Amino acid sequence: YVFFSCCLAHIPSGYYLQTMNSNLNLDGFLLPIAVMNVTSILPLLILAPCMEYFSTCLFPSKRDGPFLLACILAGQLSAALSVMVAGFFEIHRKHFPPVEQLRSGKILTVSSMPCFHLVLQYVLLGVAETLVNPAFSVISSRFVPSTIRGTLMNFLTLFNGFGCFMGALLVELVYLISEGNWFPNALDKGNLESFFFFLASLTLLNVLGFWSISQSFFINPYNKKFFSSLYKI
Repeated sequence: YVFFSCCLAHIPSGYYLQTMNSNLNLDGFLLPIAVMNVTSILPLLILAPCMEYFSTCLFPSKRDGPFLLACILAGQLSAALSVMVAGFFEIHRKHFPPVEQLRSGKILTVSSMPCFHLVLQYVLLGVAETLVNPAFSVISSRFVPSTIRGTLMNFLTLFNGFGCFMGALLVELVYLISEGNWFPNALDKGNLESFFFFLASLTLLNVLGFWSISQSFFINPYNKKFFSSLYKI
């Protein structure tokens, strides 16, 4: 969950840097940088009701541990894929000729690649958030005794904040170790894609670790009975 929060924390950093250095001109209208964040909200608005209908109306008996585990794994894989796609599009962005663009009263030299090319990475990150966060909420409400449920929710909030701080620390370490190459001040003079691929690799390792640990809790029949008894408390 920490590395997942670390990926989410990079929307206002790496992703926005990409968007700011892309062509935001739409038929003479200069789009705001944050407009791309709207695309990451769309999966929440579309997928959340569909998942609720699928799990409640069609297969109500399948809302157990394995289903929640699949949602969390799929969400974390989607987050890793989002960062990986961001790396490929950063390479793709550099192949476009530069253009001048007015931003915050200053004329900046940016890539002529339309910002809409970056939609996929925002959508994948929105899908990840839609799959992971509700699954953790269901786990806390169904499989955790009511006496410690509030404490668990506080810990989830703490881990989310820790992931944001870890993301900021990771950016600072990468900046210092690579001497500004992997997280450059000017994207055309560095290799931001290397940082994205590095973060995607860490997220994939986190998915493998989560899978190896969690399957013994959610899939083992003994543990399923144990969780069921806890839910009755």
